[in-house]
Amino acid sequence: MTRVRPYVALAKNCLRANATRLAFPMKLTFCITYWCNYKCETCNIWKMKPTDELTLDEIERFFEKSNRFSWVDLTGGEVTLRKDFVGVAEAVVKNCKSLLMLHFPTNGYLSDQIVENTRAIAKMGLEKLIITVSCDGDREMNDRIRGVEGGYDRQLETFKRLREIPGVEVVLGMTLSERNVDHFPEAFAAAKREVPDLEYRDYHVNIIHEGAYLHNEENALREAVDTKALADASEAYAALRGFGIGPVNYLERTYLGHVRKYLETGKTPMKCHALRSSCFVDSWGNVMPCTIWDKKVGNLRDFDYDLGAIWNRDETADVQREVWQGNCPQCWTPCEAYQSIMGNFLVSR
Repeated sequence: MTRVRPYVALAKNCLRANATRLAFPMKLTFCITYWCNYKCETCNIWKMKPTDELTLDEIERFFEKSNRFSWVDLTGGEVTLRKDFVGVAEAVVKNCKSLLMLHFPTNGYLSDQIVENTRAIAKMGLEKLIITVSCDGDREMNDRIRGVEGGYDRQLETFKRLREIPGVEVVLGMTLSERNVDHFPEAFAAAKREVPDLEYRDYHVNIIHEGAYLHNEENALREAVDTKALADASEAYAALRGFGIGPVNYLERTYLGHVRKYLETGKTPMKCHALRSSCFVDSWGNVMPCTIWDKKVGNLRDFDYDLGAIWNRDETADVQREVWQGNCPQCWTPCEAYQSIMGNFLVSR
């Protein structure tokens, strides 16, 4: 049965965000671990060997005190490398009574574990559970970019099995970079041979970024790919995807429609809502505006795991004003773009 409360809460937050800074973030991107079993060219997270990451007990305390989110992204690393991943998801669902959506990405390699975890999470009564299985090309291209031989077959297996779980929405996530910028048609054709009923909207396509969360600033990945080719490829996918109805299609269409402007100007194409309606928390509890800018505004461990106490500091509001004025790295990554799109819905762009 559809619950009304989460939809009403998100709608109210979106309306407020169009007018003012929220009293508490409606969206959280939470990196729960930097451990990863892939070796992707597009990020350096896999090179990290993190220690002292937040424990499950700490995460439970965090969501007990910080529970007014409408949308939570649990990310990594590879989230399912945490043996307590189901417990982390349970902490979110149990405490966030107005939660509309829980999303997590996965590299798809540990198929049995990912499917088992997802089955357990799907039973928690979520309104929306959305999973992105990374897939950056056909078999040869994907395995080259993602650095694991045989990865493609595992990823497609995971995608197919997740689709069979009631209450789960799953998409294939493709990041366009220098190596695969023109490769979407081949990638789609290859996946469709394995999944005959695959549609273009079963993909989420985004452009390469560099940032603190990805630990890839020195890679110059964005500079390596031709601006026009990247914009053309994004718009070509948007045309294949079509118009569509509903909020997901609106967000995807708007995101893709602003890629060229971002690439040509180097500026975020609308007012960014980092620290206005969203924030990023890393696996040690550091609170930052977003996945791109590592401007720390506090640590959960220093504030008894109360995000609200950090969010309402004058120092945090000061950093939000910097973002609002464009005094930040500037990006157009979906992790930050979606809430900005919702927060600018009533504003002339």
